[in-house]
Amino acid sequence: MAKDLSEQLNRIGHKAELLITRYKTLREENRNLQSRVESLEAELESSRARIERLQTEVEHFRISSALAPDSRTAAQARAIINQIVRDIDACVADLMKDV
Repeated sequence: MAKDLSEQLNRIGHKAELLITRYKTLREENRNLQSRVESLEAELESSRARIERLQTEVEHFRISSALAPDSRTAAQARAIINQIVRDIDACVADLMKDV
C-alpha cells in the first residue's frame, strides 16, 4: 500500500513538473504574442495615418485638377484675352486720333 502511494505521489509530482514546464512555456509564448499584437497594432495605426494623409493628398489633387484649366481651355482663354487687348489698343488709337 505504501508502495502504491509512493508511486502515485511520484506520478503526481512528475505531472506537476510537466504542468509547470508547460505553463512557463505557454506564459512565455503569451508574452511574445502580446508583444507581436502591440507591434502590429502600432503598424496598423501608422498605416491608417498614412492612408488618411494619402487620401487627403488625392483629394487635393482632384480639386486642383478640377480648377486648373486644360491646354485647350487655356488656349481659348489666351485667344479671348488677346482679342480684348487688340480691341483696347484700337480704342486707344481712335482716342489718340481725336486729340
